Amino acid sequence: MISPDDSSDNEEGDRLKDIHHHLSTNKSPSNSSSSWLPLESNPAIFTSYARSTSHLSQSWEFVDVLGFGGGAKDDLLLLSPTESNLSNIVAGAIFLFPTTDTIYADRGLQKLHLRTQNQRHQGALSRNVFHLEQVKGFGNACGTIAATHVLLNSGLALPDIPDPFNESGPIASPLSTYKNTCIKITKTDDQEHDSLRRQRGEMLVQTQELHNISDRSAQSTTSQTPCPESGDTYLGHHYCAFIPVKIDGTNHVVELDGTKIRPIDHGTIDNNDDDDNTFLRAVANVVKRKWMALEPNRIDFSLMALVKKAQ
Repeated sequence: MISPDDSSDNEEGDRLKDIHHHLSTNKSPSNSSSSWLPLESNPAIFTSYARSTSHLSQSWEFVDVLGFGGGAKDDLLLLSPTESNLSNIVAGAIFLFPTTDTIYADRGLQKLHLRTQNQRHQGALSRNVFHLEQVKGFGNACGTIAATHVLLNSGLALPDIPDPFNESGPIASPLSTYKNTCIKITKTDDQEHDSLRRQRGEMLVQTQELHNISDRSAQSTTSQTPCPESGDTYLGHHYCAFIPVKIDGTNHVVELDGTKIRPIDHGTIDNNDDDDNTFLRAVANVVKRKWMALEPNRIDFSLMALVKKAQ
């Protein structure tokens, strides 16, 4: 999504709210011609993007997660568009939520908390994840940002695959090439997280190959609705990602949102030997407490997971 002012994180405003206002008031084609197209909340489209950008193995795919809005022990159901046999191995999740006044207000309180949070903990968390900012030029492509966060933090973005013609050696995946370039250019021990994530965002938005792949995925024939223009629509929804991160030997649920100033640690994962879905169940509990409880009458929440197929 478009950010009208990439310095707005120094203010008390919400980058996401600024983005939505900008999109709703700037509908000229000239403002959207270079923006990235939005991805529909469709597992097949996200899997297409993942395969094309990261050489994602055929044993992994994005699937819908159903049943996450129920009780404390949800009967989570993984619904695949192609497979009937899935494992419980989950590398990450992508959450779509409505952007309401109540949710914006909660985001504002969270931002104030992050500004005063323990810097040592935040530094350790930032060093353990790859977090990028949704900078000016992305258009409505928050889904692409969420998918990129999952792929680059899961280790599933393969660095290369063999060249079938053996002419130029292995073929590097676009996402691994992008990440390696980021590491080379931005690797400084004392660099502030704000400038680092913004630099990563600027580098991604300027990577034409990834832009082209994202737009092709958005325009896929598997899309269930017409793909809206990149800059002339106000969708009123936003994607964020969740990944498992090990901090001091303990697994945590971490939220990555390109419009937030920091990765968000939502706490430890309760490792229950009788429950193979511990990470996904922890994500479901987070979205119920932090989003759905704020808007109990809304039904326009959706959750996808990157899941390994059963052997």
